[in-house]
Amino acid sequence: MRKPLLKARQLLLLAYLLAAVLWVVRCLVGCGVMLNYKLQGKMPQTHVDAAELVTESFAPYSSNEWWTPPDDDPAWYLSTDSDPHIYWQGQGYIETAVLDAAHRLPPGGVALYYLKPGQTDYTEAQKVYAKVTAPGVYTFDLGGQWVTGLRIDPDSVGGVPTLFTGIDLNPPAPMVHPLCPDGRLVAGAGVCAGSGGGDGERGLFLLYKEGTVGEGFIPPGVCALAETSPEGSRPLPTD
Repeated sequence: MRKPLLKARQLLLLAYLLAAVLWVVRCLVGCGVMLNYKLQGKMPQTHVDAAELVTESFAPYSSNEWWTPPDDDPAWYLSTDSDPHIYWQGQGYIETAVLDAAHRLPPGGVALYYLKPGQTDYTEAQKVYAKVTAPGVYTFDLGGQWVTGLRIDPDSVGGVPTLFTGIDLNPPAPMVHPLCPDGRLVAGAGVCAGSGGGDGERGLFLLYKEGTVGEGFIPPGVCALAETSPEGSRPLPTD
């Protein structure tokens, strides 16, 4: 009986290596596109104050003499119905946008919509949900899009007092390992916990063990387990 040219373990390793190569190529292409827009001055990297943005059903407390803000900070806003909007009316290449908004009550869903050239209506097809990256900081990852407008819904319930100071477009990202774009390590085992994929995808990781580098994939949910439960502090198996 003829033996297979490659054993199952070798085929698995080959598949991992191919996935790693494709992922790196994708990252390099994305970096090239971003650098091109940045060199042309078409990638805004700035903070936009609340006063420079257009709002709808979302107004400062100072606009109504009958409203009483939680404290004396002039940056308090109130959503007047369950569908408040914040608009950035500009264009450029956007990788990430950050909303600075500390809610006094649970906000429900916080989402961003974007327009592409030639579009006038915001749709569910171009919607990005926020990731809370710090208290009062909501980060939207657009994955690199040329946009002609942004709409942020700061809450979805209405009547929410919000300390709103503006948005950041393409804020500087911290320097991390190129194969660990979000810079997180799981379980103290040197496992990179993200490759830009969503919850339903598997993330590429590198496992450092005894001076060697191994490759593999983290199943969905491992990152959440490591960050939210005592089990997340235990080292992952390395055999």
